[in-house]
Amino acid sequence: MGRAEDLAAIELLAPWTQERFRADLAGLRDSTAEKARRFAADARLLAGLAAQVPRLKGDERGASPWVSFTREVAVAESISDRAATGRIRHAVRLVGIARVTLGQLDAGVLPAHRAQAFLRELDGFDDRLAAQLDRVLGHKVGRWTPTRIGNEVRAAAARLDAEAVAARAASKNASRRVELVPDADDQATVILTGPAVPLVRWHGELDRRARALRAAGDPRTLDQLRFDLAVGSFPCAVHVPADPTAPASTPTQASAADDAAISAFGLRPGFVEPASTDCRRSRPVAANLTVPVETSLGLSNEPGWLDGYGWISAPTCRLLLVDAELRRLCVQAGTGQLVTVDGRLVRPDPTPAGLRRSVLDMVLDDLTLGRGPDPDADPGGPPDDDPAWREEPQHDPSIELARYVQLRDRFCDGPTQSWIPAAKADLDHDDPWPTGPTAAWNLVARGRRTHLLKHHGWTALRTPTSTIWISPAGQTIETDRASTAPPGIDPDHDGWLGDITVPDPEDLHALDLEQLTPRDDDDLPPWVPAGEGPPATDWHWLNDSPVDREQLVNSGAC
Repeated sequence: MGRAEDLAAIELLAPWTQERFRADLAGLRDSTAEKARRFAADARLLAGLAAQVPRLKGDERGASPWVSFTREVAVAESISDRAATGRIRHAVRLVGIARVTLGQLDAGVLPAHRAQAFLRELDGFDDRLAAQLDRVLGHKVGRWTPTRIGNEVRAAAARLDAEAVAARAASKNASRRVELVPDADDQATVILTGPAVPLVRWHGELDRRARALRAAGDPRTLDQLRFDLAVGSFPCAVHVPADPTAPASTPTQASAADDAAISAFGLRPGFVEPASTDCRRSRPVAANLTVPVETSLGLSNEPGWLDGYGWISAPTCRLLLVDAELRRLCVQAGTGQLVTVDGRLVRPDPTPAGLRRSVLDMVLDDLTLGRGPDPDADPGGPPDDDPAWREEPQHDPSIELARYVQLRDRFCDGPTQSWIPAAKADLDHDDPWPTGPTAAWNLVARGRRTHLLKHHGWTALRTPTSTIWISPAGQTIETDRASTAPPGIDPDHDGWLGDITVPDPEDLHALDLEQLTPRDDDDLPPWVPAGEGPPATDWHWLNDSPVDREQLVNSGAC
């Protein structure tokens, strides 16, 4: 008996519809909800205890009352001092500023482990931004895995406070490094830490070359080939670091801001090694970055999405676009769902002004959506060239159609939200082939496990913004799509749109470079005019009632 017959035989013995099995599953769900409520109650206890301990600035070290308190908590919960410090910090934040998240825990709809993941992601932000992130994301966190929580928090933070994200990126860009970590059995691990784009391009080229060698008959595994290529050569000949002993080449024309960036980092604005030729002509590696048109023109700070990595801040996106080839993607206004992909590639002049001209031309250029041949008007007409609309006769989609579906879906839509990248997933026919055609509307990127389980009792119902899964035992769960609606134009600080003016491209480019330039702690950020000083802090008590600043200072509270 083959494997398929074995599976069919034991499927008849599965307990999915038995009353006891479903009752036990319901008990498990109730237990998860009770753990969430217990987590919220414990957080209130910890926050209340912390409020009773006197504090001094810098009292996290030494024999202070606060250190003694953290040890009391560690003993009470049988955890380490470090774990106790984190528990207290998260409890105080949860009770003090993460009101939406706390309410979701009290309702039992947010599992405790996902709340913990959300609080860990908030650690890197000040209370003001953390409270904003809680209001924007707190009611959705219960439906996301920790991996997606991290991605969504980074995207929202880049959207809400792009300047601070750019400042952190500048600091980390300057501290890029390579570490060699010795391991057992004559092995070692190399850790590369730095800007995402050159690393994504480097890894993508390693993967491409490894797969080509494997297809040509090389007996090594893909992982072995990637390693051998990585230690044997640089993936991109154009961007090999220059030999310092070689004669100096004739300098190319560049803006003063670009020269300053190269002088400071040895990098172009795209955070790759300076090249003597236009890198786009050599086509060394493709790194796919999806950027809203509003962001590219400086009308929004919505982050972009870098395939193989995640969200990239708006200033970094704009600098990268100057050195890129552009392709227009059209999406639905309300959902961000991909509608069509322009077949035309645009290579703008590699200057800020050239980029803006090309983007505006693409925005203003009409695009006709494909609708397929009209059999009455043209019975023998050619098939539609638009992969969003055409149907293909074979089971496996063409490369163009597969790429369209991968761009649209971005990740697997499985019920456990494993977030397998669409490029590594199967393309599943929602309505099985050959009854269901090989067409974009009938194809979904799904991981192999999700794909196979769909044929064994797991039912998927797709909506415009999500997928609703029904398990063989009758459980339902909704998985949100990875697409994001277009941001629109950012209002000013007073919440008004006013007269919409596209920023001067050179001024915008200079500001983005300045924001991504590391600065001393005493330096004012570039968006604060000289002489004004840092923006004042709006203080709030836990009940969110505003506090008079003069009264607070006179009371000695700050």
